[in-house]
Amino acid sequence: MLQKVLQRRGSRYTSRIIIPTDLQPLMGRVEITRSLRTGDRREALRRLVLWETHVGMYLNKIHRRGAGMTREQLDLLRDRFLSASFDEIEERLSMDWSETGLDVHRWDLAEEAEALTAGLANVDYHLGLPWARSMLPKAEDEVLRRLARRLMEAKLDAIKAELVALSGEPLRQPVVISERPSSVPSTLKHSPKVSELAKLYGDERVAIKSWSPRTEHQYRGYLAVLADLLGDPEVAAVTKDDMRRLGLTLIKLPANLTKRFPGMTPSQAVAEAGDASDIPRLAANSVNAYYQAIRSFFAWVELHDHVRSSPATVLKDVKRGRASEDRKPFDDADLSAYFAMLKLEREKRPFLYWIPYILAFSGCRLGEAAQLRKQDIRQESGLWVFDINEAEGRRLKNESSPRLVPVHPRLVELGLLEHISQLPPGFLWPADMRTPADPTRSAVDKLQKLLARHLRRAGITDPKKTAAHSFRHTIPARLKALSVPEYQIADILGHENESMSTGRYGTTTDIQRLAEVVKLISLPI
Repeated sequence: MLQKVLQRRGSRYTSRIIIPTDLQPLMGRVEITRSLRTGDRREALRRLVLWETHVGMYLNKIHRRGAGMTREQLDLLRDRFLSASFDEIEERLSMDWSETGLDVHRWDLAEEAEALTAGLANVDYHLGLPWARSMLPKAEDEVLRRLARRLMEAKLDAIKAELVALSGEPLRQPVVISERPSSVPSTLKHSPKVSELAKLYGDERVAIKSWSPRTEHQYRGYLAVLADLLGDPEVAAVTKDDMRRLGLTLIKLPANLTKRFPGMTPSQAVAEAGDASDIPRLAANSVNAYYQAIRSFFAWVELHDHVRSSPATVLKDVKRGRASEDRKPFDDADLSAYFAMLKLEREKRPFLYWIPYILAFSGCRLGEAAQLRKQDIRQESGLWVFDINEAEGRRLKNESSPRLVPVHPRLVELGLLEHISQLPPGFLWPADMRTPADPTRSAVDKLQKLLARHLRRAGITDPKKTAAHSFRHTIPARLKALSVPEYQIADILGHENESMSTGRYGTTTDIQRLAEVVKLISLPI
């Protein structure tokens, strides 16, 4: 069993795993240190167990194969662990340094860099020879000196990178020398299978609370498809050509696979579907979701030294076309028919009446409107606004999503403010309209289906027109027709907009001006 130590550094916990003495000469180090990136002890212990599993698998492999490693293979191993040492640099950079302590640390780094530079300039490699001997204890002097020089150069690169980071620049990892021609034998001939590492990856994401239940369900599904389509090989055997073929196969994957081909694996379904033109395939955004999940997985696999480099970098997102081609805005006839249908819900189920009106005149996302609280409709600079925020654990789509959207005069005229004034504090709408019964589903899954049912009953059958998205397209379409600047439309919708042509340069529109823009929205409802 590995000897592991849990330490607290500043506000976070760090793990120290002591390398067994018989492997220390091969590894060139005595311990592996890694930040667990949490200040909660119970969470840190859970992450430590996962990290110990990864290290244990790696050390077992080295133990089995270490005796037969060539010098080149040991050099590759040394390079990967040098790259891993940048985790330690990042940990130091995240510590709560005092000004004096940081000055001392900079001085120590500069002094070490000066010594290494002088040694390299004078062809004096004594600083690197102890490291070289610990890795290759039986090597000849000439080999040791060549390795010592490379180790000193690599160490100097790491110190320079840390000093640059301490000056306020981004931490940039130097290119490691292990990027050699493919003729160099790999040390990773025996490695875990794709499905085994996919499970570990998912377990870690859940343990560190990086995934919501819905994301976990989606990503585990993506990776199960990955393992099946590849034939679940050892992960180190996966090549870029495998990834290219996988990318082409995913494009052919039938949509709604489990419903269309019940009981079949993804590879069986692809074979069964063949080239049949009447079987719908994954949409471009779904293919891209698979690609993103696979790229993230292999980046994690590379980080944990199971591959030298990620083969999934060749997966490039397929072209989705313009957003306007995915969803269509509503026209006046659509709006009139839809809201005539919704009038029947005003007294019985007010949320089915008011939420579409809010969507129509504010451009909010469905989830944003569903999660509004009474206190989120308030006054700002004398104007009534929707305050879209992340209070009480609500999650928004991106960094531009939190915003203030002026309340359209038509909503006031219809009685929205009066309706809200009669409600108790807290969320405006029923809990089942903003929280899923099944955590793997969307938070507004039930609400979206109810709105869609009314939409179809109103005679709006175009599949590219939906209650969840078409309002988001209706507002920009109408405002663009009135020559409203794109950055002001982005401020209303909560879109990211950094185009130089907008003249925005990181600013936001004054709320008074934004209110004038919102008033321009004219709808027959």
